[in-house]
Amino acid sequence: MDALKTLFPDDVAIVHDDPRADRSGYLDEEERYVALAIPRRKREFHAGRACAGAAMNALGLTRVPIPAANDRSPVWPDGVVGSISHCDTLCVAAVGLKAHGYLSMGLDVEPAEALPADLFDAICTRQEQDWLEDRPLSERALLARTIFSAKEATYKCQYPLTGMMMDFQDLEISLGTYSFGATFRKDIKDFTKGTVLPGSLAVQDGYIFSAMVMTTQSRWNSR
Repeated sequence: MDALKTLFPDDVAIVHDDPRADRSGYLDEEERYVALAIPRRKREFHAGRACAGAAMNALGLTRVPIPAANDRSPVWPDGVVGSISHCDTLCVAAVGLKAHGYLSMGLDVEPAEALPADLFDAICTRQEQDWLEDRPLSERALLARTIFSAKEATYKCQYPLTGMMMDFQDLEISLGTYSFGATFRKDIKDFTKGTVLPGSLAVQDGYIFSAMVMTTQSRWNSR
């Protein structure tokens, strides 16, 4: 998928696969985290780890187990930064090296489908809803899904740095054509209220992709 290559710098490895596919060769150390899970959850988990392992291989690293923390987030090996996302029909993993200056990254994939209207209030701030109301009616629900995706990518990117849970209302998204800005609506450790983090967007083959990268050179704005 060419769109995925636009989301990250060239030295980030990105691998995708179909989580519905039967697979073998998963690591026993990873299987224990989903031993009691339903088959669908197992397939998604192992597809994500397989993609992450292939991405590490692409960077010249040996695949090693990627455990799950108590909060179910991936525990990456020393020196590695990554993110995994999946929907029903696609799984994607992105992996970079701390030696290249990467601190954290967040990736989200969603089907390019309308967000149910009954979720608008929970996911979108009042300002986001006002912005949506100015868009053509036929576009609003898909744009709301894109806002959701951008918030997911932002949350995944900030969490390894802060260890803080966030609510959808804690972020406000400004959408561009191929980018977005995520504004913090309250203090989250080093990210003070008003901090704006930049992210990337892409749409291809019926999927919405959102991504965010933090590096040692990142600078964020407060407004």
